[in-house]
This record gives sequence, structure tokens and C-alpha cells, in this order.
Amino acid sequence: MLGGFPFNWNITRATEWIDQNPEQVELSVVQVGPSSPWADSANLDEAYIPQADLAKPVILVRMRPEFFRLIDGNHRVAKARRLGVAELPAYYLTQEQHRQFFTSADMQNRYVEYWNDKLKAFKRDKGRWGVVGDFQV
Repeated sequence: MLGGFPFNWNITRATEWIDQNPEQVELSVVQVGPSSPWADSANLDEAYIPQADLAKPVILVRMRPEFFRLIDGNHRVAKARRLGVAELPAYYLTQEQHRQFFTSADMQNRYVEYWNDKLKAFKRDKGRWGVVGDFQV
């Protein structure tokens, strides 16, 4: 399980689904940026970082049009940063895809509230919202 308040995903189930449905998942790359104070404070198992397989795609979920969240691959990202690797292979799950891997039904309600708050802010800011790709709200 990985995530953070208020969302958590079952990574085992997500990985199994990706393996069974590769044609439904976008496989691309993600740019590895410099480390940040938040990333440096992550509770990673330092002994595992050197063993992380950089060829295995990380998993990102689209939380809103301009924001993706890494839900699997923190050790790979840490290793890539330390080695100066500029990008990693990545699976990108859509909003519809990643929601099936929430660890509780309550998260579905939280996600709807999360989106409603984002849409209110979008309307309040008169449509100023960065859009990635062809997805539009």
C-alpha cells in the first residue's frame, strides 16, 4: 500500500492489473528532477535503494489535469537521482483507472470531494488551470 492522506492505493493489485492489461495503460517516461526537502525526508529503506531496478516502470496516477502523483517507485527515483539518471520508464494511470485501487470505499468519496474543491478553485480563478495533454475539464 502506498499513498498519503487522504489517499492510499493497493500497489500489488495495481501492478497485477497493469500486467494483465498492458494495452490499456500509457507507458512513457517521467523526468527525474532534483531532490527536494520533501523527497529527502521520505521514509525510504536506504539498504534497498541500491537494489532498485531502474528498468521497471514507476507508476504515476493523474490526480487532476496538471498533477500526477507517484504511487510506486520512490526507491527507483531516489536511486536515479543519486546516479544522475534523467528519466525513468513510467506507467500513467488515468483517474478512472487508479480509483479501482483505492484501499477503501471511503477514498472514493474523498476523491469526489477533492475534485469538487479543485473545480471550485478552477471556476474561482476564471479557468486558469494548466492542462496536460488532451484532457480537459
